[in-house]
Amino acid sequence: MGRLLLGGVFVYAAYTKLRTSFLLFAMAIDAYKVMPEWMAVAVAHVLPWLELALGIALIAGIRLRFTATAATAMLAVFFTAMVHAYQPEAKEGQISCGCFGLGEPISGRTLMRDGALLTLSAALMVAAYYAARRKRPGGVAAVPAGNAVAP
Repeated sequence: MGRLLLGGVFVYAAYTKLRTSFLLFAMAIDAYKVMPEWMAVAVAHVLPWLELALGIALIAGIRLRFTATAATAMLAVFFTAMVHAYQPEAKEGQISCGCFGLGEPISGRTLMRDGALLTLSAALMVAAYYAARRKRPGGVAAVPAGNAVAP
């Protein structure tokens, strides 16, 4: 269920970015001031497509350990950038989150939402690794008896 929710969020985030001009999204990325302008433009071109592919892979359950790890890493980067850019004392002038298109300023609410998504993604990643480990014979990596090295 968690992978469907997380996959749906990634697909929706990609949709909102792909239906508008990539230049508007590039401006939202550039407002974070964490990379050069030319890189923000490149990221604006590529990121929505990565989000779409990742969302579809999560929904389909394709290579769940890899996709959950990629989703967790991506959300960790997003969350870190948002925390860095958040200015709670500023009543106006907060930059746009850029999470689901434009117009949503970074706020305590957006931080809580993205923190919850990061937590969900991390839990999904741990569960995927745990499930893969349980599928192995004996539930752990195959180790010869008595730690002897087989010829």
